[in-house]
Amino acid sequence: MKYKENAMNQLLTSIFLISFLLHYGCTNQEEILQNNDACTKYVELNYSNYNSLKTDPISLISAKIDGDCLILTLQYGGGCKEHQIDLALIQSECGTPPLPPPTFEIRHNANDDACKALITKEYSFDISGIRENGKHKTDFILHTRSASGITSTNTYTYAY
Repeated sequence: MKYKENAMNQLLTSIFLISFLLHYGCTNQEEILQNNDACTKYVELNYSNYNSLKTDPISLISAKIDGDCLILTLQYGGGCKEHQIDLALIQSECGTPPLPPPTFEIRHNANDDACKALITKEYSFDISGIRENGKHKTDFILHTRSASGITSTNTYTYAY
């Protein structure tokens, strides 16, 4: 009798654990997949708010365009605090044609993180706002400021 009761308790416990893991495990994975599909909107900066976002060092490992999303693999030092990464579109001061190509800067706020771990993460930004009417592609410039203080400049083509 004790054997049957013990076996029944183990069976019920196993069923409960499996149900719990299936329910919460699938829900969390689905939420993670949904978050990876979204692109963050870029920030617009002009002469009046140009210095409103920090410019802590960051390294661009790779950049690619997938649909309307600019996908950046970035690397920076830290590990103890949350970092803020923004893609900033720098507004031209002159609105008279010919206009320069859209220019983006990667803005990084390390929040005074003094830790030294090397963090590599992928970020995705919606660049559909730089589309030009009557065109099927737009060239744009991307600036990045490294830990050595050197600003790198790369040109990309966004086809739509």
